[in-house]
Amino acid sequence: MCRLRFFLLALLFSVSSCSTVDAIFGPEEPEVAVPASKEKVASENNQLETEISALRSSLRQLKTDIARKKVEKTRKLETLRTQQATVQKAKKAIPTDRLWVTVSFRSGYMELTADSSKALKRLAAKFLSKERQQTIEVRGYTDDEPIGGYARSRHTPRHPYKTNLALSQARADNVAGALISAGLSDNIVKATGFGATDYAADNRTDAGRQKNRRAEIHLVSR
Repeated sequence: MCRLRFFLLALLFSVSSCSTVDAIFGPEEPEVAVPASKEKVASENNQLETEISALRSSLRQLKTDIARKKVEKTRKLETLRTQQATVQKAKKAIPTDRLWVTVSFRSGYMELTADSSKALKRLAAKFLSKERQQTIEVRGYTDDEPIGGYARSRHTPRHPYKTNLALSQARADNVAGALISAGLSDNIVKATGFGATDYAADNRTDAGRQKNRRAEIHLVSR
């Protein structure tokens, strides 16, 4: 009996000297994770499948948009090529050098008649009546009669020029000067003499030589 009492007292003493329950019984066992329920896993899987389906739908829409834009780009390029071809065709159809008016001269003369001066003034007004992408070239010519006449009928020329080239230049200069005086800028009017060349008619007749004594006014595209 005494031994039992002694054992109980020793046990009580040891319990009272412990600071915590862990000192007596040891640390608590860690909590064990409880596996997720089947319902939760199924819900998460459904959500993932929904997101994947939405991504696939977006991808299909993106592919459709890319294909549509490619078709639109191809059509625009074809339209642009067609327009460019039309413009090039139109440009080719417009002559770059077009004879507009011819001014005639009497034999040995480089001066303009009153009628020619009036006609050139109207011509300048017509040119200025609308915007143009052209310049004017005046080209002077003569017939094949030498200065001072043919060998069978020589005469004293009434002008100071020694060659048909100089005479044709004077004719071109007078026509160009009349156009500039009528309002055209001298930046777009050019005068050149070509002498007894590029005949418009047969020099063996008076009528033919009359057609060859001329100044041609050409419209030239810039």
